[in-house]
Amino acid sequence: MNENEHRVATIVRRPGPEYAEAHRYWQGCPTILRTPGGILYAGWYTGGTREPSPRNCNLLVRSRDEGKSWSDVMLAVESVPARQLRAIDIQLWLDPLKRMWLFWTQRDDRFVNADPRHLSVWAILCAEPDAETPEWSEPRHVAPGFLRCQPTVLSDGRIWLFSYDWSSEFYTYSESRDGGMSWERRRGGRKVPTPFDEGMAVERRDGSIRMLARCDGGALAESVSRDGGKSWSDGVLTGLHAPSSRFFFQRLRSGRILLVRNDSLPPHRRNLTAFLSEDDGESWPWKLLIDSGDGVSYPDAAEGDGGELFLVHDRGRCSEKEILLSRFTEADIVAGKLLSPESFLRRIVSKAPALPPDPAEYDRQRREDEDWLRAHREMNEALTV
Repeated sequence: MNENEHRVATIVRRPGPEYAEAHRYWQGCPTILRTPGGILYAGWYTGGTREPSPRNCNLLVRSRDEGKSWSDVMLAVESVPARQLRAIDIQLWLDPLKRMWLFWTQRDDRFVNADPRHLSVWAILCAEPDAETPEWSEPRHVAPGFLRCQPTVLSDGRIWLFSYDWSSEFYTYSESRDGGMSWERRRGGRKVPTPFDEGMAVERRDGSIRMLARCDGGALAESVSRDGGKSWSDGVLTGLHAPSSRFFFQRLRSGRILLVRNDSLPPHRRNLTAFLSEDDGESWPWKLLIDSGDGVSYPDAAEGDGGELFLVHDRGRCSEKEILLSRFTEADIVAGKLLSPESFLRRIVSKAPALPPDPAEYDRQRREDEDWLRAHREMNEALTV
């Protein structure tokens, strides 16, 4: 382990009232997990007056009633400004052993953005996520790069973690053959230009693996491997138009594939829509509009034992400041409307105040964040010339 891998964010295991909604000036980029016992966990990041801020932090909450109500913050992952460490972009995942992983991306601001050492992925694990008081492991360094999606489990048991290197011309990911205990770095095909890959992959019935990625081309990009990851095609644009924003792409227990993306063209993140395919993604004949608003983004989903789907997304990170939950079924998507009496759209998980409770304190933090961002940009410009 190198020196950089010893530097880790602060895990706050007993968060206090300072993490409550009243103290949040913005929030977004949510993630969701459903436990074997039916508990929902949701996480997102906030902190400071904006993204990015040296005060950014990740939050975790829990619901025992299908998302009708949510706990106070149960755990937080805090940046360490004094050590130039930022903790951002929480990602939850339930692995094949039913352990809950809480990943986050860590940015080390001692290094410029173009330096791969600037980014790393860390995690803590909970072996019993249905416990009344979940117990978490110590933080572990997982992989280089920037993670913003759930891992993919292949039919042979390998796990692929699409933590990307935004300074590389190629898609990158990490592979584990031992249930996530160790990871090896892999290189994919050449990228379609993008600052944020945010890739997700599906193993198709013919054994090939299709990865979709975010890009700046007005559509999702794709790269395919037909030999288990030994080689990849270079990225090309698909016919799935989208702004540059995160999406969700995963095979369901039924065998169909779920794709959630903004069904809009750049620069607007509008019309967040769930699409369903039963021919391995060759066509997407069914869709359900989740949110027609502007500034809606970053979907993440979890599937229940009965096939019910739970989806979180954000709306207006600095305006509405909402984290929203939807519950629907494949039948709802096929119908293009909600059929199940238990289905719903856009239920509020969290909504921060429209105005700061202490405007003077907000102004002070905003000036500090702006000064920090200006200095950070100047450092990057000076050191990358």
